[in-house]
Amino acid sequence: MFSVFNGLDEMVSRSNLHTAMKANLHFLRRSILLLGLVLFGARNIFAGSEGDVTAAQLLAVTQHGKLIKETENKFRTDVEKPKNVSMFSLTNATFWTADMDIDSDGRETTQCNKQRDPDFQNELSCGTDIAADETPLFVIPIGKPANSKQRGIEIGQVAAIIYSNQVCYAVFLDECGVKNVIGEASIATARLLNIDADPKTGGTDGPVTYIVFTGTSGRITDPKDYGNHAKAVEIGVKRAQELLAHYPAQ
Repeated sequence: MFSVFNGLDEMVSRSNLHTAMKANLHFLRRSILLLGLVLFGARNIFAGSEGDVTAAQLLAVTQHGKLIKETENKFRTDVEKPKNVSMFSLTNATFWTADMDIDSDGRETTQCNKQRDPDFQNELSCGTDIAADETPLFVIPIGKPANSKQRGIEIGQVAAIIYSNQVCYAVFLDECGVKNVIGEASIATARLLNIDADPKTGGTDGPVTYIVFTGTSGRITDPKDYGNHAKAVEIGVKRAQELLAHYPAQ
């Protein structure tokens, strides 16, 4: 693809094209690049570009977090790992920092099935027809000590997920049956953050920070919209901006 650019540049040099024609050539170059990104599957070039609130800004806000005492060192990132993950509260938000395991549960697709993931289940806690390779979603452990509902967190809640200086927005649509294992998100979420999205071998040890915006205004309330990522981004960006306003930079 890039050899095409060189050829076009050489044509410009040889022909001494008019400035307006050069501008057209610049537009053509950009069009070829965008076409190449589509053809060669480089969608992750744009990872972390959702909204105008940066990873650094959000991580700075987490410095104001208050430990939720009943969660102190109550979670582990995997069943064989020690319990060393806690939850923290902010005004109208709850967050934790963990790893990211890959969730492929939900509607069966070519990427989400028993062949690709022996632990695959064709349903999610949200009870709607959602595919994990299409919808950015994340997982919270069921019951205590997470106590999601007590913290204003219900199915449909939107979170900002931060990894490697990137931010994406995802929806809480699944619960982990192991009450003390935390740190999991869908194939689509992982792709947005340039994380290996293979459900068997992918994921990352992190750190991955999950900031869940609590309350009704941080939630997609209509199940028909659970798969509407644009709506999740809209809610997430608005709430992220409100969070920054509440905790202005020093």
